[in-house]
Amino acid sequence: MARVTTINSLEKAFKVSATQVTAQQLLNGRMCLKTTGWTNVHLTDEFKNELINQLIDIIGGHSHTRDIIRVTLKHEKPQHWALKRMLLEKYGKKPKISYCAGQDYVSEIKHLRDSLK
Repeated sequence: MARVTTINSLEKAFKVSATQVTAQQLLNGRMCLKTTGWTNVHLTDEFKNELINQLIDIIGGHSHTRDIIRVTLKHEKPQHWALKRMLLEKYGKKPKISYCAGQDYVSEIKHLRDSLK
């Protein structure tokens, strides 16, 4: 049986990854690790909730929309190009998820919100 690495923080994800990590990879539970290459990972419930909160802060929307998106991100593995542009980066001491916007940020985020609803 394959060993699954547990990720409990953005700091750990940043530390163990061999490549840049996207929100899509974290949500799918698959990352390229320094030690084993592409590997299935398990996010702790606390960390997954923290990650989802950061993603929802980026995605935005009305309260009802945020609630729907929270359920989708928590219980499904949505596939969307915009989630691949939400990158784990470290500026200063603490890593965070940030969105690498294209030419039309407003339209991109609206498309993502619509897709996740």
